[in-house]
Amino acid sequence: MMGKFNRLWLILTLLLSLCACHLNEKTNMNHDYTLHFGMQGIQDFAKYSKTPVDQQAGIMSFYSLDFPVKTLGKVTVVNGEDTMVLDNVFAVMGTQMFDDLKYGIQILDIDAGLNKEEFVTPEQAYQAYVNIMHQLNEKGWKNYVYPFEPRIAKEDNLKYFANSSNIIDPTHILSFEEWQWCFKKKYSLFYRLYRNGILTDLTISKKPSRETADHQIQEQYMLRCSFQTIRYDERNTISNSDKMTPAELEQAFKKNRDEDKKLRAGEEEKFKAKGYRIDTEYQNPDVWQYVK
Repeated sequence: MMGKFNRLWLILTLLLSLCACHLNEKTNMNHDYTLHFGMQGIQDFAKYSKTPVDQQAGIMSFYSLDFPVKTLGKVTVVNGEDTMVLDNVFAVMGTQMFDDLKYGIQILDIDAGLNKEEFVTPEQAYQAYVNIMHQLNEKGWKNYVYPFEPRIAKEDNLKYFANSSNIIDPTHILSFEEWQWCFKKKYSLFYRLYRNGILTDLTISKKPSRETADHQIQEQYMLRCSFQTIRYDERNTISNSDKMTPAELEQAFKKNRDEDKKLRAGEEEKFKAKGYRIDTEYQNPDVWQYVK
């Protein structure tokens, strides 16, 4: 009788273990998403999201994913053959333009915590930043300067940051001391990066710290990544671009570039007068292939 009871207990234990494994797989699957731009992005949201599409009067449509605090999401953003992985995601919003329906998702806005825990030690927050910067550099994301903006030299990286919050050298991973100095100066770090026809504005923001019962300081940081296609970004600067012929669009694009050069030259003279060095070797990537 005791042997039969032991066998039944063993079977029950195995069944419970299998159910737990299946539940864990299902949970991971439900919170580990891969998102694309374009029409594949529309299919991604249709597959993952239970939230109705928010359509704004023939202007744009918003697709969304939201994650509960206890089970934050892991999102992989696909950019051609490259991917960018973001952990601790609270919410994702994808945007489709009404006048560009066939191009599907052109913007992905992702809000996340820098760390999994709400509050962490200064060292833990810094290490999470380092991990993100390593990933960006390994994937080949480069600093992007709009064609009308001054090309500040990397040697003036922190000097420029102190006045703008912009970090212009993503290849330089801040030391722990520099990281602390930056957040004493500003509430956020801002990077504008480019890779394979995609722009991303990456912002790390510091929230109010707290002191534990044993007088240890704990910090909280938020991460926001706004990805958008360079096609959308460039065409958005050209009035009625959706109504232009290919020849008209190219002419308007070149006109914008000529005006940008004049604006850049003027801005660079202003910054030189303030003691900044200019990176005259910086060349904006050739984006016309994505715009046309």
